[in-house]
Amino acid sequence: MNQLRKIIKKFIPVLVIILFTGLILSRVFSPDRQQKIEVTTTASEAVDHRGKYAEVCGKVVSVQTIKQIGGEPTFINFEEAYPNQHFTGVIWGEDRPAWDSSPEDLYTNRQICVEGFIQIHEGTPQIRINSPVQVRYNNE
Repeated sequence: MNQLRKIIKKFIPVLVIILFTGLILSRVFSPDRQQKIEVTTTASEAVDHRGKYAEVCGKVVSVQTIKQIGGEPTFINFEEAYPNQHFTGVIWGEDRPAWDSSPEDLYTNRQICVEGFIQIHEGTPQIRINSPVQVRYNNE
């Protein structure tokens, strides 16, 4: 019994350290954590801000879900329709349930801003949109 108490006395501080470290890491790496927007830009200028956490604003001219592509992405095209779009917001099928209404109904022909990390895909800047909180209406 004394041996068990010694093990528990040694184990408790280690457990507390592990739990505390886990709590801190969950706050640092939480996907819902708000990033600081480094730059606000237009859809046409987004290509100049690759890799930055940005807010990109412009007019949505088309929204299309392509179920034939793996992951069933929804493409939100800014300024011009595909394949001449200046910028694309992408909502993957796994994230789509977060929207109460369809992105087609919500965003087509609207001025919006999306925030996230700008990446370049086949020459076009894009942001992955995981949640509706990344999108806001721009009433300029």
